[in-house]
Amino acid sequence: MANDMMNRHNDLFDAMNDWFDLPRKFFDDNEVAKLMQSDVVENDKEYVIKVDMPGMDKDKIHLNYNNGILSVSGSRKSFKDMSKDNSIIHRERSEGHISRSFRLPNVVASDIHAKYDNGVLTITLPKQQAGANDHSIQID
Repeated sequence: MANDMMNRHNDLFDAMNDWFDLPRKFFDDNEVAKLMQSDVVENDKEYVIKVDMPGMDKDKIHLNYNNGILSVSGSRKSFKDMSKDNSIIHRERSEGHISRSFRLPNVVASDIHAKYDNGVLTITLPKQQAGANDHSIQID
């Protein structure tokens, strides 16, 4: 019984915190960044990006590289693991669509490779070799 009272007390304060925190969450672009935490590494030959996307199905993740910008997006539908006889006490897992973009110039788009393993998306973007876009112009 005491535990029930504590939970009700916490639920009240959690609801108040969610309400007062709503304007910051609504306007804070970093909320998406928290959902899609990533590391970007660069060396002479390539960029390697690792993006945390736990709970996503591989077929619901989409990648696009255009004009030097890599876009990563994913969507997740509702969870069906709750039976009708149980009531939800606390829910943190969300459903919806998230996306993020990275500016990575001089990439060979046809050689981009991606792998999804244990909730981590790893994208390898090979760089163009120096001089690949250089064109000599002859003067008449």
